[in-house]
Amino acid sequence: MNLKERLEFCSICSKRVLNYKTGLLCSLTKEKPSFEGTCQDFIKDELEATRKLELNLHAAGNSRTENGSTKPIQNKIYGIALLILGLMVFLFSILIGGIMITTGISFLIKGYQQDKILKKHQLLQEKLSK
Repeated sequence: MNLKERLEFCSICSKRVLNYKTGLLCSLTKEKPSFEGTCQDFIKDELEATRKLELNLHAAGNSRTENGSTKPIQNKIYGIALLILGLMVFLFSILIGGIMITTGISFLIKGYQQDKILKKHQLLQEKLSK
């Protein structure tokens, strides 16, 4: 067990003391923790443990999700809902885009066919006027 792992216990122990020069110390020994496994004198500070858990839950994710809930299930539901809505908007926009492209091509084809018809009609009119 390394110092970092020991300090995780000490940070939520009611017997912790903060020394600004050396960091977190035990109020009984006035030293950094040196126990292996668990500390025999450990008394959990429920308020600090809850506060640390809330901070860690709130810090999870990235800057886009910083205002989310601290309840994992609620965040999962939000995520699934946003994914489904995003996919629906994406597919709808592809559908609309496809319709617009198809309609555009249809109008182009109609325009070229009308040009051919007008040219034929013009040639016929020229022949008739001679």
